[in-house]
This record gives sequence, structure tokens and C-alpha cells, in this order.
Amino acid sequence: MSDEKPEWKPDRAVTLAALAAIDHQQRNAPKCRFCGQRCNVLDAYGLCSKTGKAHQEWRAGVRADRKASVR
Repeated sequence: MSDEKPEWKPDRAVTLAALAAIDHQQRNAPKCRFCGQRCNVLDAYGLCSKTGKAHQEWRAGVRADRKASVR
């Protein structure tokens, strides 16, 4: 008997089925207003927890818009 495992080969149908199952489970999860990523919780600006420059600029823009609407 051989202890070797069969070589793994990608199976597109299996991958697509797994992704469809994940999409179904997360269908009601909130999405980031900027990048569209699904997440458990959004911050006060409606964004995910990413801290990249683009997300920071979006938050700054929302803050500026909110500040201008208060005046």
C-alpha cells in the first residue's frame, strides 16, 4: 500500500458551488459603501474595517459632508 495522496487538481465546478454556498450564507450581510466587501459590522461611515488610503479618504469626505450639512 502506498502512503502517497493523489495529486490535487482544481475543479471549477466544486469551486463555483462552494462560492455559491458562501454567497447564499452571506446574502444579508452588510456591504461596504466604498468597496462592496461583505462584513459583519460597518463603521459609522458605512465602511468596512479596511484602513487603506482610499477608505481613509472616503471617511474624510463623509465627515466633511456631514460637517457642511450641520452648518
